[in-house]
Amino acid sequence: MSVDSATSRIRSVQREIESLNNKMVSETGKEAANAKRIASLRASISSNTSPSSLQSKYRDIQRLESENGNIQGRKAELTRRIANKTAVLYRNQNDLYKEQATQQSRALSALRNAEDQVKRRDTSYLNTLRSTMPTVSSSPTGPGGPTYDAFISHASDDKEDLVRPLAEQLRARGFAVWYDEFELKVGDSLRRKIDSGLSQSRFGIVVLSPAFFSRNWPQYELDGLVAKEMAGGKVILPIWHKVSKDEVMKYGPTLADRVALSTSLYTISDLSLKLDEVLRGS
Repeated sequence: MSVDSATSRIRSVQREIESLNNKMVSETGKEAANAKRIASLRASISSNTSPSSLQSKYRDIQRLESENGNIQGRKAELTRRIANKTAVLYRNQNDLYKEQATQQSRALSALRNAEDQVKRRDTSYLNTLRSTMPTVSSSPTGPGGPTYDAFISHASDDKEDLVRPLAEQLRARGFAVWYDEFELKVGDSLRRKIDSGLSQSRFGIVVLSPAFFSRNWPQYELDGLVAKEMAGGKVILPIWHKVSKDEVMKYGPTLADRVALSTSLYTISDLSLKLDEVLRGS
């Protein structure tokens, strides 16, 4: 049953109940008029009333009482019909409420499905866009130009919780990132690959951490980035991971003086966005 059908039935039953109530009012009015007439006839009878007039009045009283008896019968039937129609009305109203609830549920379900489709379409579009996005670089690649947008210098202890997901997010944004797990293969010369990555990267993302300060290879990479920076331009982009400014100051005062990103203030997504701004030159 549709909402329109249920509504139409309710209105039809309401009209029938209204008609029955009007008939009940009419019958009640007739009964009251007859009762008033009966009372008037009784009041007019006295010891001076002639036999013929008395007989006529009694006949009128009997007729009116008989008519009121019929009226009471019709009123009882009207009461029964009104009660039945009212029960039908309640059932139809209940059907309407159920149908409205069903339609609302369907509408909500359709809305959720539409929202899910939009989300899936947007996700598909973003994935396609990312997969086709060219490597972002302010300098041409190839001979004489940078091959990588950034070299990530880090200690292996920091891979799991920071470096790997950060490298993956930067690559998803379209950047060419030199990250050892992306570049190194079995049998490669570690020093040569690192030197090549350092020389072919526009920037060096340096993850300063307690583990970084205690390892030799990260310091070797940092020395290379410092040498490259001294040749001109900003190269080193520091990230502080589980270290304070005092700890960085003890390791290298020049590093502590730089504006850095801290993992205590930013999520990995926030870090990738901040680095995105620098790597794109915005």
